[in-house]
Amino acid sequence: MFTFMKRHLVFLLLSVLSCSLHAQSKLSGKVTDVMDNQKLTNASLMLITAKDSILVDFTYSDESGSFSLAQPDTGTYLLIASYPKYGDFYTEILPKASYQNLAIGLTSTAQLLEEVVVTGRIPIKINGDTTEYDAGSFTVEKNAKVEDLLKVLPGITVDAAGNITAQGKTVKRVLVDGEEFFGDDPTLVTRNLRSDMVDKVQVYEKKSEQAERTGVDDGQREQTINVKLKEDAKNGLFGKALLGGGTDEFYMGQLMINKFKGSQKISAYSLFGNNATTSLGREDAEKFGGDSGVSYGDDGSTWFTNVQDPFSGQGVVGIPNAINTGVTYSDRFKEDKHKVNLNYKYGRISSNGNEETIMSGIINNNMSKNVNTENDQHRVNLKYDLNLDSLNSLTIAGNATKKNLWTVNDLRSQQLDPNMQPIITNNSQEMTEADVSSFRVNALYTHKFMKKGRSFTFNGQVSRDENNGGGTLYSRVENGFTNTDSITDQVKNRLQTSENQRASITYTEPLSKVFNLSVGGGIERNKNASLVESFNKSANGEYTDLDERFSNNYNFDRLSSNYKVALNYTTDKFRANFSNSLNNDKLNQFNVRTQDELSRTFFTYNPSLNGSYSFTKSKVLWFNYNGRNQLPSLSQIQPILDNSDPLNQYVGNEELKPSFSNSFNAGYNTFKLLTGSYFYVGGNVVFQKDPISQNIDTLRGVNFYEWNNIDGKTNINASGWAGHYFKLDKDLGLGNSPQLSLNWNQNYNFFNGALNQVNTTNFNFTYNIIRDTKTGLNFNVNLSPQYRLMKSSLQTDINSNGFVFGSDGSVEYFFTKTLKVYANYNYTYEAPTEAFNQKFEQFLIHPGVSKKFLKNESLVVDFMINDVLNQNRGFSRSAVNSVFTQRRFDTIRRYYMLKVSWDFAKMFVN
Repeated sequence: MFTFMKRHLVFLLLSVLSCSLHAQSKLSGKVTDVMDNQKLTNASLMLITAKDSILVDFTYSDESGSFSLAQPDTGTYLLIASYPKYGDFYTEILPKASYQNLAIGLTSTAQLLEEVVVTGRIPIKINGDTTEYDAGSFTVEKNAKVEDLLKVLPGITVDAAGNITAQGKTVKRVLVDGEEFFGDDPTLVTRNLRSDMVDKVQVYEKKSEQAERTGVDDGQREQTINVKLKEDAKNGLFGKALLGGGTDEFYMGQLMINKFKGSQKISAYSLFGNNATTSLGREDAEKFGGDSGVSYGDDGSTWFTNVQDPFSGQGVVGIPNAINTGVTYSDRFKEDKHKVNLNYKYGRISSNGNEETIMSGIINNNMSKNVNTENDQHRVNLKYDLNLDSLNSLTIAGNATKKNLWTVNDLRSQQLDPNMQPIITNNSQEMTEADVSSFRVNALYTHKFMKKGRSFTFNGQVSRDENNGGGTLYSRVENGFTNTDSITDQVKNRLQTSENQRASITYTEPLSKVFNLSVGGGIERNKNASLVESFNKSANGEYTDLDERFSNNYNFDRLSSNYKVALNYTTDKFRANFSNSLNNDKLNQFNVRTQDELSRTFFTYNPSLNGSYSFTKSKVLWFNYNGRNQLPSLSQIQPILDNSDPLNQYVGNEELKPSFSNSFNAGYNTFKLLTGSYFYVGGNVVFQKDPISQNIDTLRGVNFYEWNNIDGKTNINASGWAGHYFKLDKDLGLGNSPQLSLNWNQNYNFFNGALNQVNTTNFNFTYNIIRDTKTGLNFNVNLSPQYRLMKSSLQTDINSNGFVFGSDGSVEYFFTKTLKVYANYNYTYEAPTEAFNQKFEQFLIHPGVSKKFLKNESLVVDFMINDVLNQNRGFSRSAVNSVFTQRRFDTIRRYYMLKVSWDFAKMFVN
């Protein structure tokens, strides 16, 4: 027995020693310049399989040019070394051979001349901060789009909506050959360009436009993908045509045509239908001339706000009939000295439907409304870039819009007492129509001096908006307090204008290799005017009697001067920017009708700090702080009464003061290229001192809303989040992502003069599991349980605490590579609460079958059923300041549709 155990112990020790020897087998060496033997730091070293070019391991050379990699025990591999502006080096790695102290000499591209350095295809290269994928090294199905290519690249994920995550960070821009493809909408590139047109895919963090223009790194980065096209793909015509017809008169159509000829790009599109499929989204809207929500800072910076495409058909009441069409032209001339982008868009949407709203809590109200709307719009956008020389550049951007709006609302609303009995009832019909026009012109000039980092920037903008219209109002109010009925029968005229002019300059100076200083100043003038005239019917039947209570003639002007000092610190690992902004705002309010005038001046300080620290190229800690003074807006201060809803009146407050908020954000991201996994964690907290809050007073059944400062109080909003994406099974193509978030808010407002403190907490967990191989069974499933808490100091016995569960996703099965069945679904459950004692539950399933035809599989026939269970009901619940609101509205339900689509492409020989 002892001998037996001894033999096994010796065998075990030898096995451990053997494993240790294998684990200690290393590839090591030094990377230098072959000409002068200079050490090359941060050269990338990749080990790939010789058979199928799969990436096994990678590293970077250190400050001495040295590197070390684990050497596999079996198999033949290629070791590839690369460095910016040097030719790549590769050598074969054979099993059981020793490769220590390798001397790798790289030759600069200037010395290569006619030498051929690399043969074969390298699937992934890492040059500095850029990861480059060779598109031809990865397999996708025929006629696949760029989106399908991205899904098979290590470290890149794409969700069902087309949102892209690369190396653990959300991709903000997808470029084509380093330039915007008619705007920065990722889906236009990923879902319209064919993958066989692509040569390389590059992933990197793009510097801000201001940093690229001035050469001063401000620390701002956007995760970016650059799609480099093959040379023979830059001259051709491609696009997509789709037509669908269904039951209950549902229809849809799409036509997208793109023409490339060198740098010239022409795109035209037309989307139409009545099934809410005419959406472009924010970036599409920017590229095709819609309301993109893009704003430009005085220093040339850009930021985005959420603006829904008005012709998407999404979120409207009833069935939308929409047309969304446009054309874009862009080109570069004279060795890229001139760049121009011109686009025009036309859209039209109409809808008719019913909605019901129930409010409970400190206000009890119910409302039913029929909404009939029409909206059409023309818009033109122009952007012109002029590179005067290597040191001077000028960008001129402008747009003009013309809208026609028409709406008819048939409204019935009731104010209820605590016993839910009606005390005041309103029945009204209101028609409004308006002609809306606007234009904006912006100029940005940058001069770079000979000294690197020294620059001068000028930014100027002129804009004007006008809303000219009117309408009619007829309402009957039955007041239970006074036992009286009142009738309003009016014609209304409205004219609202806003004019803005602003100019600013910024100067940057390098203080050292790591420090840069920016100083600047600007001035802005904003003039607003509002004229509303309400005429009652006179004895002769004409609408000539002016109702002064619901009429106004009001001007609001603001003159602002701004002074800004910013300090930038930039190294390879650490980036930081500290900005100090001083604002002097002079506000003047003038009531033309009463001749009352009020002038006020606010001098405010707005600091900000943002930065990041890179432990490695794949592990980053980021942080930012913003201090911001919120000035009262025109809609908050102007004393304009609107009687379109007699039960809810909004009152202006001319005495509002600015509130100040401190916002702190921090997070950590890590990413592993070989496995494609990433992890992130972060948090945010905002303190708003003396907040501007909407307060409510109820008098004789009518709710009066007025904005006030809550002096001495601080609103607090805090949130935290964490998530992890990793592969469950590489062979099966299974990936998953658990995510956790927590939100907590403490806000104040007044109700009938009493202070109300509202605390809300949301716990949310989301789990996503995905398989996307385009063979057999594929799925993308999201599960999201959530629990909500709300506590009010004025109504401790009523809350909206409750459990919410949501799930959405898609399932598809490929019988062959050209035939599949699929189903998209969405499940929603909201438990009953003390505010609303009924649960809400619906399960939407949209199944279909799709078949590809023709030799190149470019023709697709698709049969689908929308909402096969016929359960779709427009529904939402919300809680704000102890007012609980539940809304139901007409929306699209079950229909059957047959769709035919054709992807076409024609490349021309130069």
